Amino acid sequence: MENGRYITGNDLLELFALRVKEYRLAARLSQKELAERSGVSQATISHFEQGVNRNLTLGNFIALLRVLGLEQRLAELMPELPMQPMALRKIEKLIPKRVRRNAK
Repeated sequence: MENGRYITGNDLLELFALRVKEYRLAARLSQKELAERSGVSQATISHFEQGVNRNLTLGNFIALLRVLGLEQRLAELMPELPMQPMALRKIEKLIPKRVRRNAK
C-alpha cells in the first residue's frame, strides 16, 4: 500500500513486531515484564521482535495488546458492519443478478 506497493502478510507481521517493541519500550517494560504480565513467554516475545519467528497465536496477540493497553484498538481493525448480514441478504435478493434487454 505504501507507494503503491502491495503489503504482504509478512510485511504486516514485521510492522506489528516493530510496533510491539516500540509500545513495550514506551511503556518502560522489559521483555521479561511483558512476558510476566501477558502470559506469553519471553522467548516468544524476543523471537517475535527479532524476526526469528513471526508466528504468533491470536491468543498471544490479544494478550500483548491488553498489556500494552491497545485491546480497544481491535474495534478499529474490525468495526461493526453498517448493517446486519441477514439484512444485506434481503437487500441482495431484491437486486437483479443480471439485466436482460429486449432485442429490437
